[in-house]
Amino acid sequence: MSIEIRSIRSAELGNAAHLLVDPETNTAVVVDPVRDVGQYLELTAPRGIELSWALETHVHNDFVSGARELVASAGARLGASGAADLRYPYERLSDGDELELGAYHLRVLATPGHTPEHVAYLLVDPSGEPEALFSGGALMVGTAARTDLFGPALSWRFAHDLERSLRERILALPDHVVVYPTHGGGSFCAAGASGMLSTTIGAERATNPLALARGSRRFVMASLGAGAYPAYYARMRGLNQSGAPLLGRGGPKPVELDLGALDLWTAQGALLVDVRPATKFRSGHVPRSVALGADGNLSAWVGWLVGPERALVLLTDPPGEGEAQAEEAARQLARIGYDRVVGALHDAVRVWQGAGRSLVAYETVSAGGLAKRLDADEALAVIDVREAAEWHAGHVPGSVSLPAHDIPTATLELPYSLPLAVHCGHDYRATLGASLLERAGYHELVVVDDGWDGWVALDHDQP
Repeated sequence: MSIEIRSIRSAELGNAAHLLVDPETNTAVVVDPVRDVGQYLELTAPRGIELSWALETHVHNDFVSGARELVASAGARLGASGAADLRYPYERLSDGDELELGAYHLRVLATPGHTPEHVAYLLVDPSGEPEALFSGGALMVGTAARTDLFGPALSWRFAHDLERSLRERILALPDHVVVYPTHGGGSFCAAGASGMLSTTIGAERATNPLALARGSRRFVMASLGAGAYPAYYARMRGLNQSGAPLLGRGGPKPVELDLGALDLWTAQGALLVDVRPATKFRSGHVPRSVALGADGNLSAWVGWLVGPERALVLLTDPPGEGEAQAEEAARQLARIGYDRVVGALHDAVRVWQGAGRSLVAYETVSAGGLAKRLDADEALAVIDVREAAEWHAGHVPGSVSLPAHDIPTATLELPYSLPLAVHCGHDYRATLGASLLERAGYHELVVVDDGWDGWVALDHDQP
C-alpha cells in the first residue's frame, strides 16, 4: 500500500501543511503544521493513527509552528534542522538522515536559501525510488520563497544558496517526483506563486522562471522581486525558536462581550476589528473600527498594523454566523501569535444602533462610476492603496499611491474637505484602506469595489 498524502491549507496565509499516513503501520507524519493542531488530530485520532513525527522544513517567519503542540497533544517527535537553534527539545536532523514511515523513508535534504537552516524531505519508496518532495519554500509552484527575510545585506548570499539548492539538489531529482510546497499562492513569502498545492520536478524544470534563469545574476534578479512583507514577520522567527505558549487541541474561543465591556476595552486602547464581509462593513459599521473580514487574510493585516500586545475586540454578525466569524478570526490571529483577542461583540451593528449610537457607512461605486465623476470634473481625490510597485505598473491618472499598511503611520497631506475615492485590486483591501483613513480623520469616503481591474477594463478611448 502506498503512502496517503493530504494537504491541509491555511488559506489566509497562502500555506499548506502536509499529512503523510502509512496505512500498513497506521502511523503518520505532519510537515510544517500550524498552531491550531486540532485539524490534524481530527484526521488521525478517529482512525487510531499514531502521529510519529511533526517535521519542520525551516524556522517560519509567517506563522507560529504547531510542532510543539503536536508533541504535547499527540506525543509526536519534533524534527527540524540541527541549525534551526530551537530552544526546546527536538531531534536535530542533518542532510542525509532518513526517518522511517513504515516501509518508506523520508530523506532529509539540506536546501538553504529561503532561510539558512532550510531542509526538504524526500519520500522514498521501499525500492529506493523517490516519490515526493516536501519542499517548504525551496521550490514552489512557479517560483521559490524569498531570500530577503534577514535583511538586504544577506539577500544576495541567500539567493545564491537557493540557486545551488535548486540546481544541485532539487532539480536533480527525477521528473516524476511530486512536489508539495508549504508556501503557495497568497503567501507573502513569495511573489507570483500559483494556488496549486502540488507540482512535479519535471513541470518546474520546464516552466519555473528560476529554473530557466541563465546565470547566477539573472537567478538573483528573478528571486528578489517579492515586494514588502508584513511587519509581524520580524518577530516570528524568534517566537518560533523560543516556542509560543501552547494552545491545546481546542484552540482559541473568544468570550462574548456586551456593549459596556466593549466601551471599557475601547477606553483602554483596544482595536475594534470588524470581521464581517467588506460589503456589510461599507453598508454600516461601528465608527473607527477596522474592516478586516474573516473571509480574507485578516491575520496578515493585523500583523502589519499593530503589535501582538494590542488588545483586540472582534465585531461580528448576529450569533451563529457571528460566533463562526469570531472563532475563525481568533484562529487566524493565533496562527501568527496574536493571543490578545479579549472578546467579541456579536450582532455589533444592531447592538450599537440599539443604544442610540450612529453608524458610519461608505458610498460604493464602480470604476466606471468613478470615471464618470472624474470626467464631470468633480473635485475628488483618488487614493490607490495597493503596493507601490503595483501603482508604478499602472494606475488611475492623478491618483495618490498610499499602500494600506502605511496609512496609520504616514504623514497624510490629503484634503479633509473633499471626498476620497479609495481603490485597490479588490474590495477587501480597498475597504480596509477606507477604514484606516476614517481612523485618520477622513469622513467623505468612497470605495471603488472593482478597483484597478475595473479601471483597466474600461474603454478610455470612448468619447
